This record gives sequence, structure tokens and C-alpha cells, in this order.
Amino acid sequence: MWRNLAGSVLLALAQIAGADTGSDASAIEHAPTFLSPNRMIVGGFSTPASPVPGRAPTGPYLKLLQPSALAANGPDLYIADSGQRLLLRIDTVTQSITPLREIPPSPGVRIKVGSDGSVYVLRPDRGEVARLTRDGRPIATFSAKYEILQPADIVIEPTLNRPWISDAAGGVFAFHPSGRKSEPLVGRGDGFPDELAGATLLAANRARVVGVDPRCRCILDFDREGSVIGKFGEGELLNPADIALDVHDRTWVVDRGDRSLKIFDHGQLLAVLKPAQLGLVDITAISIDVYNAYIADAASGRVGVFGITPPSRR
Repeated sequence: MWRNLAGSVLLALAQIAGADTGSDASAIEHAPTFLSPNRMIVGGFSTPASPVPGRAPTGPYLKLLQPSALAANGPDLYIADSGQRLLLRIDTVTQSITPLREIPPSPGVRIKVGSDGSVYVLRPDRGEVARLTRDGRPIATFSAKYEILQPADIVIEPTLNRPWISDAAGGVFAFHPSGRKSEPLVGRGDGFPDELAGATLLAANRARVVGVDPRCRCILDFDREGSVIGKFGEGELLNPADIALDVHDRTWVVDRGDRSLKIFDHGQLLAVLKPAQLGLVDITAISIDVYNAYIADAASGRVGVFGITPPSRR
């Protein structure tokens, strides 16, 4: 009797394990319909800062410790490594790493790249955004201390090429590329009145700008003047931490609430990808450059590089 009982228990456990394995396998198979893994970036040999792309590295090997924010533009990948307190530029062709400047280890540092290749670094501790050349030299500083009390994100609006800076309270302000504040776009005061929308996290592609409204935990669509022309994702986001757009107009959101990457298309939630499906420990930040997605995994000190699968090929 005991032999039969033990055999039944083992059979039940095997069936449970097989079911779990099957569900994991199907989840992993689901991921390539949106992302195809290319490689993992864990570090590279250092090189002095130079405005010339493709310079061969000559210095010691630098390993990523805690990549917390990133921005990709062609062969250049900018990373805010809060573990090393450094802004780094990785040449993805030569695999060289260039330390550009120190950054604070505190959360909230954001990075974006302009169409001219300049990099924008948002520092909440200073209440400003610095615009830098490829080799880290300063070009301009953006701040508006009476309106932007705590800068949250920056994006370069694609049609007028104006930097937009958001505040932690939800206000969004436009600036001239030289650093002069142009005008408030959207905003709201304390209490978040219903008639005013606002955004903290921002993203743009060549055609549109989106932002995350913390009040509704939803995604807002903006026109080039900053007016809200659409809203989606309400009830499907828990704690959005980063956002990006691809060339197919899909919206990608890093959601810290359930440790996932959520993909929206025309306002509809298409997929929810977990770190294990992408070979990662965690999903910290995302940047999309044309057909490639760069996903930071701060927990393991890596950046995953993935090819984006076009919708027609899914």
C-alpha cells in the first residue's frame, strides 16, 4: 500500500512539474514574437573621451555595476551606472566604454539623446538638465527653478526639436535648444485637479510624444504643442518606471509594480513580458533605437540588446 501511495505522490509531483515547465516554455516562446535576443553587454575596455566614433579602446576593462538609466543612438549607448556613479558611453561597434562624468547614486537620473547626437542628462539633485556633446563637454543647461521644482524626465519633441522637461508634479515645459525656457505646455497645481492632465515620464519617436500620467497611471498622447489628444492603459499599469516608443508606434512600459515589460499598440495591451522570458534577472529601464531595444538589468549589472520584431512578422 505504501509503495502504491508513494508512486501516486511521485506521479502527481511529476505532472505538476511538467505543467510548470510547459507554461514557462510557452511564455519564453511568446517573447520572440516581440523581441529577439542579440547579446548581453556587461562591460568593455575603457578609452579616453573623443568626439570621433570608433576609437579603439586602450584602457582597463570596466564592468557595469548597476545600470539604472540608458539612451541609445546609432552605435552610441549612454548608461547611467549608479553603482559606479558614472555616466558612460559605450561604442557598440568597438565595445569600448568611455566615462564621461560623475552622476549621483540617487534614483531619478534620466538620459535622452537628441537628433544631433547630443546627450541630455537630468539630475534631480541639482534640479536641472545638462546637454552634453558626445565626448561629455557641456553645451547648455536647462532649468526653471520657479516652475520645475523637481525635474522628472526630458524628451526631444520630434517636429519642432524642442526639449520638453516634466516635473514630478506633472507639469511639462518646453525649452529652446539653447537652454532658454519657452513656455509651459501642460501642468497642474497641488491636488491634481481633474481638468488638467500632466505627465512625469516622457518618450518620443519620429512622429509622436507620449507620457505617463501618475494620477491615473495611464499613458497620454501629446500633439507637438503639448495638448493631450489621447489616453490609454488605465487600469493596466501599476508602477510605471520607464517608457519608450518604437518605429511601429508601439509603446513599451517598464512596470515596477509587477516587474514586467508591457507593450501597447493603438491603446491596446499586446503583451506582458517577464524578466526570465528575456534572460534577465530584472527590468530596470528601456531605450529603443530604430529596430533595437536596450533593456537595463540593474540587479545583474547587464544590458540586454534585442532586435524588435515588426508587427507583420508576428
